[in-house]
Amino acid sequence: MKNKSSFRLRSSDHIQHSAMPRLLPLLLLACAASAAAFLAPATAAPSLNTMACRSAGSSDMRSSVLSMTSINKKAKAAKNKAKSSSAVTKRFKATATGKLLRHKAFRAHILTKKHPQRKQRLRRTSAVDETQLDTMRKLMLVVPKKK
Repeated sequence: MKNKSSFRLRSSDHIQHSAMPRLLPLLLLACAASAAAFLAPATAAPSLNTMACRSAGSSDMRSSVLSMTSINKKAKAAKNKAKSSSAVTKRFKATATGKLLRHKAFRAHILTKKHPQRKQRLRRTSAVDETQLDTMRKLMLVVPKKK
């Protein structure tokens, strides 16, 4: 019969409480910094919502500044930067003329039954076919050069 060892805490396993007062100011500083990141920045020019609240004499001006109208949302969406597909950017390379280069398939595994000349051809890069070129350009945000 095997001897089962019981779980016992050693004196070195206990949390030292002397470290807590040293970490508390750092924790409070980190909380304050993260909370400041969520506050809205002050704008230079007052928006239409704040002018309307001032004319109405409302004291709840802060809530109207943070709300966005549908016009503001549409303007913000128009300014947003377009994102390229990260999957496509990893697999294709754009040339200066706007063509896209790709690696050939069937070179990852099961190579023992493939002829060495075939594997040599598969090592080369090739251009993306014309049928897929427009789709991949849109995904990569590549604009071809004008002729």
